Amino acid sequence: SVAYDRSSAPKDCRVSGWLQGDDSDLAVGAEKMFLLTEFTYDLDKSNAQTFNVLDLPGSGVVDTVRLDFTSNHGSSSHTCIYRLRVHGREPDSVSVLAMQS
Repeated sequence: SVAYDRSSAPKDCRVSGWLQGDDSDLAVGAEKMFLLTEFTYDLDKSNAQTFNVLDLPGSGVVDTVRLDFTSNHGSSSHTCIYRLRVHGREPDSVSVLAMQS
């Protein structure tokens, strides 16, 4: 069921990733992070929404993702999501991202 107050639902989001095998050292790893997608979660659409990702730099497998919220639908105290699912295919195919709020 949909929450009565949806002000804490995410609005503008960014998903970044790291390629498999990259250093996990935070200082070094931050430089190897790249943008997978930016999107706006629309409250007028289905709770579960799917977003395509951008082409990967070079070839490889993404093994770590990071979801950042740059805004929500009005809450000043928090942003809430129910589930983040990442679906992938072989490295030379397009992957998609699904989020539910």
